[in-house]
Amino acid sequence: LIPWAALRARALPEVALDAAWGLITPCHLTVHADHIAMHDPAALRLEAQESLALLQAMAPYFLEDGLALHFLQADTWLVQGEALRGLPTASIERVRGQKVDPWMPRTEAARLMRRLQNEMQMLLYTHPINDARVARGAPMVNSFWLSGTGDLPEDAPPFLQATVLDNLQAPALRDDAAAWTHASQALDSGPLAEMAQALAQRGRSIGAEPPTLTLCGSQIARSWRQQPRSLWGRVRTALHSEPLPDLLLGAEKRPYHALKEKDRQKARE
Repeated sequence: LIPWAALRARALPEVALDAAWGLITPCHLTVHADHIAMHDPAALRLEAQESLALLQAMAPYFLEDGLALHFLQADTWLVQGEALRGLPTASIERVRGQKVDPWMPRTEAARLMRRLQNEMQMLLYTHPINDARVARGAPMVNSFWLSGTGDLPEDAPPFLQATVLDNLQAPALRDDAAAWTHASQALDSGPLAEMAQALAQRGRSIGAEPPTLTLCGSQIARSWRQQPRSLWGRVRTALHSEPLPDLLLGAEKRPYHALKEKDRQKARE
């Protein structure tokens, strides 16, 4: 119930910001003997016109259940409706290229979404867009994944926004240590350095809400928020600042390639 969709809905004109929202990702699911797997949605290379045509075909079925679809971009739509309020869902990052079974919502409220998924599989199987995709050797869009559900709290400030830097995700999924280290160094010297500089210039303005930095793994997340510090605290930070790759890997001063295999496994986890 992290309301990513509700946050993104703020950019849409004339929408109910106190409503419940979700993210819809068009996808391709493959049914195996003992599980269902999702192809990486990025591999669909869905064009905007294709995506919009699919949304228009699916929208009436969603609307029958009080769910309104909104086009956001080719690989991501927004859906609005009360059925999404309080409905926990798993991030698309949990299931892209993976088995989806462990992450399928099983609550009573999720029965509606499972029914819609079944209906959309039948609808999309014979859709002209998919016929054209199959003819040119592209994978079909035969289902959707729901994520980012929920609503924003009443006291959420109007300027609340989140920036997601997912540069580390692809090399981590590929188990590419060199690319991961390079990407983490780029984050450290780029966006994170800019954030630190902005904080230093702004200082602690009265009434200003400091940003929060959260580093997320598949099992753990750690968050940091700027706090007033003494002179000694600032000196200690300057003397003992830890580069991002070392912080994320728990490697202290050792480069990734120098880690022992058991430490590499721990870093990957």
